[in-house]
Amino acid sequence: MPASAASGPSSLRPRLLALAAVTSVEFIENGMVMFSASQIMAGLQFSAADFAFAYTLYGMAAIFMLYKHQWMVERLGYERFVMLSLAVFGAGSLLCASASGLSLFAAGRLLQGLGGATFFTAGRLAINEMPAESRFAGLLVFIASLLGGSALAPLLSASLMALGGWRAIFAFGLPQVLIVAWLARGQLARTVTPPELRSEEHWGWLLWLCLGVFCLQYAIQSLSLAGSPLTRVLVTALVSIAMLSVFAWRQWRKDRPLINYRGLFQLRYLFGLAMYFFGYFLIGVAGLMLPILLHGVLGLSLLATALVSSCGLAGTVAMALTHVALARRWPWHRCYMLGGLALYATGCLLLAMMELPRGWVELLPATLAIYLAIPWFLGPVAFGTFSGLEAKVFSHGYQVKNIVRQLGLSSSIALTTLLLHRLEHSPASSGLLQTLAGVFVDQAAGTPMLQASQQVFGLTLLAILPVGLVVMLQRVFR
Repeated sequence: MPASAASGPSSLRPRLLALAAVTSVEFIENGMVMFSASQIMAGLQFSAADFAFAYTLYGMAAIFMLYKHQWMVERLGYERFVMLSLAVFGAGSLLCASASGLSLFAAGRLLQGLGGATFFTAGRLAINEMPAESRFAGLLVFIASLLGGSALAPLLSASLMALGGWRAIFAFGLPQVLIVAWLARGQLARTVTPPELRSEEHWGWLLWLCLGVFCLQYAIQSLSLAGSPLTRVLVTALVSIAMLSVFAWRQWRKDRPLINYRGLFQLRYLFGLAMYFFGYFLIGVAGLMLPILLHGVLGLSLLATALVSSCGLAGTVAMALTHVALARRWPWHRCYMLGGLALYATGCLLLAMMELPRGWVELLPATLAIYLAIPWFLGPVAFGTFSGLEAKVFSHGYQVKNIVRQLGLSSSIALTTLLLHRLEHSPASSGLLQTLAGVFVDQAAGTPMLQASQQVFGLTLLAILPVGLVVMLQRVFR
């Protein structure tokens, strides 16, 4: 327990500030990278596959560290673990800022994934270290900081690129980690777990896990690459699933596993994980596609694009806090989830069917619908997923949830990047994808980039429909 664990208001404020600072790191960084994806690709002369590969390495490293999270905390304590993670994240930021090609940039993203993966989990679990009467305040700060970091990211990204190009968004990581380290010093738990109670696992098995995750991400990417042999993709996917299943089976049999799957094997929790994956997949689509549409298709300046994006994400913060207030009195999870999916689907439909817009104002209703929908869907998922877990497996449950979050985001960014590139540059090879999306899109109108963007939103809408049906019929989240 940190030295400042007293429950008085004067001692609570620095802990809440540290909580906000630690939680926001990854969301600011991810938001800036998604917002500036086109500029990064142009600056480094990356293909869509190159950018997706670098994002896959980030996701693989993050998942590796999320699995190792509890192991590290048991031996280092939260404060030293967070400080070490900040140092690794800063080193990755430096590599990305100085990169001139794929190798150095990918190595930097890998280090950012290793360092950045811990912050979200550390922030959430720090709430459990607070006095019981302060935990709701901690939860509000946690929600506001992660969504507020996402809302700040586009405006911060545009401002930094105006000062120093795309490299500035990664150079910002150095002062960022120094400020966060200063705010968090002395505010996180320092206790370590006795050796006889620590989880156990050989590093070789974690490398096995990394390889399985990488193969799975590679298979997902390859589905959108023109010319990828379907047999090779399916074999890669099956091999990766087999590797991950072997790792999970080994963990299941251990007395002190890294992840206590036996304690997490509950229908409510498993259903919540599936909804988490889809929710973060939708976040990835919105975070990548809306800036491309506003800047790349409409030709808005980066600053104007950032203002629209940040205002929409600020609405996300307000909607999330509204949901928290309403759900405490009326916990109608299924209704909120269906409302969120309907709102997101409406935004996708408006964007998929639009003609070439004359200004950003015409896109505002659809953009706001998508941004406001996300907390309305994910809020009930967050409330419902963990309600049945015992305290002894809560941290394990949150680790797995963040692994699923990272899989959803990295899969979404990789798949959407490659899908957009394929639909724009190789429409003849898109076949079934174009046929499905063509339900909404006028193929004779607009630029290739506009048509490809419309098709991506149309396909996203089609993906929402079966999930909405599942949410409507399920009886787990009422």
